[in-house]
Amino acid sequence: MDDNELKLSIFTSPDEGYRKLFEKYHGYVFSIVYRILGSSVSMKDAEDCVVDIFADVIMHFDTASETSLRAFVGTVARNKAINMRRSSGRADMHPVPEETAMNIPDESVSIEEAAENSYLLNEVLDHIDALGEPDSTIIIQKYLFGRSSAEIAAIVSMSPTAVRVRLSRAMKKIRSTLAELGVTL
Repeated sequence: MDDNELKLSIFTSPDEGYRKLFEKYHGYVFSIVYRILGSSVSMKDAEDCVVDIFADVIMHFDTASETSLRAFVGTVARNKAINMRRSSGRADMHPVPEETAMNIPDESVSIEEAAENSYLLNEVLDHIDALGEPDSTIIIQKYLFGRSSAEIAAIVSMSPTAVRVRLSRAMKKIRSTLAELGVTL
């Protein structure tokens, strides 16, 4: 489902449209929140941030606007996560805007390698997002948050066995598509 179809769905049936929006963009939003917050807040706080992001999107998105839905969701997610990081109150944490943090070079890595790594990370995240739901959520929950199949099953309303099967199939798909780019997992 592309953005225009999703906007139409939100316009004609808001409840169903927003459910579809959540299903399509949950993994995308979660990856943005995780990249910005990392371990600076608890998992519950990160999940609360994701819920707040979708609440803001629902309250403020205009289906008649020409704005890309993905861009709008991404911007809300980034801003909300940065605000949460700033307000987390950790004395040892010095908030840095995401744009700046993503461009700080690692002295052990050359500029070319850093650019290549950034490109590859975006490619991997795009391929995970392209899998759709619930596969993208399963992969993010497993590999970014280290959750067990039982924990993921509760999140995506599936059995732990079904989660393991979906994870295995999704990883095969990603490996094959990324192999075309020369990336191995």
